[in-house]
Order: sequence, then C-alpha cells, then structure tokens
Amino acid sequence: MVLITDILKAKRDSLSLSSDDLYKFATGIADGTVTSYQASAFLMASYINGLDSEETLALTMAMRDSGTIVQWDDHPRPLADKHSTGGVGDKMSLVLAPLAASIGISIPMISGRGLGHTGGTLDKLESIPGFNVNLSLEDFRKQVFDLGVCMIGQTKQLAPADRVLYSLRDATSTVTSIPLICASILSKKLAENPDILVFDVKCGTGAFMQNRKDAEELAQTLVQISKLSGKKASALVTSMNKPIGLCSGNTLEVQESLDILNNKGPADSTELTVELVAEMAMHAGIENGRELCLENLANGKAMDLFAKMVEAQGGDLEAFEALSLAPVTLDVRAARTGYWCGPDALVVGKAVRKLGGGRYRVEDEVNPLVGWEQEVLCGSPVEDGQILGRVHAADRESAEEATRTISESFTWDSPSDPLIFEEIR
Repeated sequence: MVLITDILKAKRDSLSLSSDDLYKFATGIADGTVTSYQASAFLMASYINGLDSEETLALTMAMRDSGTIVQWDDHPRPLADKHSTGGVGDKMSLVLAPLAASIGISIPMISGRGLGHTGGTLDKLESIPGFNVNLSLEDFRKQVFDLGVCMIGQTKQLAPADRVLYSLRDATSTVTSIPLICASILSKKLAENPDILVFDVKCGTGAFMQNRKDAEELAQTLVQISKLSGKKASALVTSMNKPIGLCSGNTLEVQESLDILNNKGPADSTELTVELVAEMAMHAGIENGRELCLENLANGKAMDLFAKMVEAQGGDLEAFEALSLAPVTLDVRAARTGYWCGPDALVVGKAVRKLGGGRYRVEDEVNPLVGWEQEVLCGSPVEDGQILGRVHAADRESAEEATRTISESFTWDSPSDPLIFEEIR
C-alpha cells in the first residue's frame, strides 16, 4: 500500500509519480484524508522539481475525477467551452457564449469570479439584476439542451480537489507552476465535459503570464493535455499590455458586451471574440464559422440568444439598461497631440480594483458601477485636450486618484502589439 508520505518523498527526490499515486493524492485531497500541510508539501515539491506531461495529465484527470463529471448523452450538437487566463477589459465570454450557440455549437460554461486586478465573468453577469449563476448541474444541463447556452459558477460537485489546491497555491507561492496551472484549469473544464476546448492565453503587463515565452509554454501545455485527455483543442496567445475594448468594470463591460452583440462594439473585442468562436467552429467541422459569426452579430441572432439566456436565468435586461451610473465621473483629456497608445493594462486593472470594482479577498463585495471607460481605442491619433476616457467612481477622492494613476500610465507614439501573437493547435 502506497502512503501519502511515499508520494511526497518520491516527488521531493525528483522521481516520477504514477497515475495511481496521483489518483490516491487527489482523492485524499477531496475527502480530507490528505492534510493541508501534506498538500502544501506536494505543491512545493512539484513546483521545484516539475511535473512531466504524463504526470500533468494524470494529476489533471485525478482532480477531474475527484468529483462529478457532467454527462451529455445524446446531445445533438457539438459542445465547446473557452477559458481565458484573465485580463483587463476581458468580457469575451459574455459575447462568445451566445455567439457560438447561434452558429450551432452548444456552450456549457462554468466560470469564476474576479480576484486580483482581473475581472470575473460571474461578477459581470451578476451586475444584470436578478441573473442567477448558481444553478444546479441538472438545471445547467437542461438549459444547455433547451437553449444551447448556459453560464454558471463552479459547483461543489466539480473537481473538489482543485478548490483545495487552488487556495493553497497562493499561500505557498507556487502559483506560477505551469503544470499546476494547467491541472487546475483543465480539471474543471474536463469535469464540465465539452468536446472542444479553446484557450485565450493572455500575454503582457495586465496578464498572469507577462512574457511571450511563458504564455506560449502555457498555451502549448493546455492544448497538449487537452488532446491527451481526448478533447479537440487549440489556443490563441493574445496581447494584454493594454486593456481590450473600451471598458473595464463590471457594468461597463456588460454594456460593451451588449454593444458588440448589437454589432456596434469596439473592433478589437469583436475581432477577438469572433476568432475564438471560429476556432470552435473549425474543430466542430462547421464551415465558414467566422462569416457566420459576423452574420449573426449583424442580424441579431446572437443578441437574441443572449437575451433568452438572461431571461432563463432570472435576469432583467430592461432593469440593467435603467441602472444609474456611478455617482462621480471624471473626464480624462489628452495632454498633447499625437498617436495615443493607451493606458497600461495592469495600472487600469489595479485602479478599477481600488475603486471597488475588484477584490483583495474572496469575501470582498464588488461595486459593479465603478470603472474606466475609454472614448478612444488604444492606437489612435488624438488632439490636445480631446477626451480620451472617464473614470466612474463612488466618490470624488477615489475618482481623482484613479484619474491621476491611469493618466500617468499613458504611452504615446509607439508601435502597437498585434491582437493575436500566435495560434497553437
């Protein structure tokens, strides 16, 4: 009989762990027989000595199998999901889910909340009055069958081992291990059990992976492990040195999502969403996926599906449209004429968080109304004194601080990053 201490000793000594070893470890995490200090020791040993692709796959599957796996027997359409590694202004999921459903791909999407300087899909959805992200797995399945799209939060049944290890990774300074990141992301996505997985791996100052090498390695690992687990998968490595789109902050980002769905959103957000859905369409064998997406943004089919999803989950779009703005707004103007390259993504993310639009602790409440709203896309010619954007805040003091901080991060007259650095398939 293999003991947990034997598993820890093997990884401490840079030995490879078997699938059985990792299943025993993940099962013990989920049922509480592996202690938090033993789990922490495993994380540190894995961080220092690494996990090879076989170990990463085994750990991922073991964490997936520590809970329920959603079953989609006899589902009539291909099932797909997207995961983003997190960015500033990243509201792609809200548009992608109904857009993909509108071209014949079912989207069972289980998302998370914001923590740190990046926003969370659930927080955005909950800025729509009444929207319920806490459906049971059975109701989740039913809505995907009936409507083709449903967006909820992680339930306790899915990958319970990951919830324990996720919290310990931050406490043990092992967050940046690519195998551990991969196992965490994929254990949840594989428990959700789609046919297709597409990843948006952000790269830049506002991203978790700030350099191309690390971002590409993570993207390649996610795609490799997804394929080894039997899924069709690909990844886009995308820029996050500047916020994407025009808005950062929950209510503002939902409004921008509605603009995109009504075919009048900013070009970069629209393009990236369409490219991600086109990847899904390619894996699903749907021809002309990109063209179908553009048609369904123009003809209102994607917007109609979003409205039906909101209604099915108790939300009220009319009440959302009637929401008042934050009490204080301050315009930010150009201090010169030139080619404005925009604010730094990390600075904007931290500023919105400090305004109350993000969390420092899991239990913190989020103010959905605060944020940063640009009038001008990054990479545009502007005139001295032109309004570039505005800060939405709860009070004058915090508005002035955010305005000052964001303005100081502006860059000028430098080359713009491409929206997509690389495709990995």
